Amino acid sequence: MSAFDICLAFLILSGSFALICLGILLLKSSQVLKDVSALTKEVEVTIDKVNKTVDDVNYKMDQMNAPVEFVNRVFTKRSQNPGILGTILGLKSFFKKK
Repeated sequence: MSAFDICLAFLILSGSFALICLGILLLKSSQVLKDVSALTKEVEVTIDKVNKTVDDVNYKMDQMNAPVEFVNRVFTKRSQNPGILGTILGLKSFFKKK
């Protein structure tokens, strides 16, 4: 055997090894993609549950906020000085209604 034949044999062996490694890599990556798609579905379900819970909490907070705002309006000053322009517009709308 010549040096050329030995180099050609090593080249063929390294090529076949590279193809085997590439096949194994593709098989492993397909399994990873399957796992990722299953996890994505689970994450979507979890996010839907979280959104529903957050909506329920927001609804309850809005319900609790109404009495607090009512009490707040009772104890805060309602007389704010609107200024000259606000007074003129208020009078204009008052006379326009009548």
